[in-house]
Amino acid sequence: VAQSITTFAADPSAAPAAVTYTARDYAFDGPEKIAGGWTTVTILNRGKDLHQIQFLKLPEGKTARDFRAEMAANPTRLPRWVQRRSGPNSVVPGEQALAIVYLEPGEYVLFCGIPDSHGIPHVVYGMMKPLHVAAAPPRPAEMPSADQTITLADFSFELSQPMRAGARTIRVVNTGGQAHEVVVVKLAPGASVENFLDAFRPGVAFSPAGKPIGGLVGLDPGREGYFRAEFPPGKYGLICFLPDLIT
Repeated sequence: VAQSITTFAADPSAAPAAVTYTARDYAFDGPEKIAGGWTTVTILNRGKDLHQIQFLKLPEGKTARDFRAEMAANPTRLPRWVQRRSGPNSVVPGEQALAIVYLEPGEYVLFCGIPDSHGIPHVVYGMMKPLHVAAAPPRPAEMPSADQTITLADFSFELSQPMRAGARTIRVVNTGGQAHEVVVVKLAPGASVENFLDAFRPGVAFSPAGKPIGGLVGLDPGREGYFRAEFPPGKYGLICFLPDLIT
């Protein structure tokens, strides 16, 4: 019987580079310079509140200091000149979330926009970090493969197929006319998304109706990103908390 045997080595350049940020109340520990291209970003929540990471690309001529000043003056919305490049969405203390985002070379800030018990976003307390994204390596990482696609629109979620239990890589595409996000919530037995929203209180990390397990933070129209999460059997909800900027 003829046999065909091939030996090969895995190409490490095909996988996105990985970086980890540790979130505390209220700061991030992690690198301030990374390479561009597809990047796997993990957030470890070591604080007492929910935390997330939003990557924002700054236009030429704007700095992290300019961003901080505008947020201090009006914490209810982001400056219109920033570009949302997403990031891992909120997780409860002691847990982690993972996103795969595409970052072009340039200057960025990463920040947490979740409000505290007084409704003040964590970024106002200094939970932000400047970031320089250098040019991508000569052999940049390939676009990840996904098990499922979630399409964001104004104002709905569409799943390409029913979600299956297990570890999943989810592609997220924003086809809407403004920025959207997806917060994935593992609902408690018998609870609904409405129950979770009714029970949600800023500054309170844990809810009897369920818990967020990640997803993707704000993504500009026409862009895409990925997140990975473990989906044990059960019921889940998808939520976008970003305010409507069109109507």
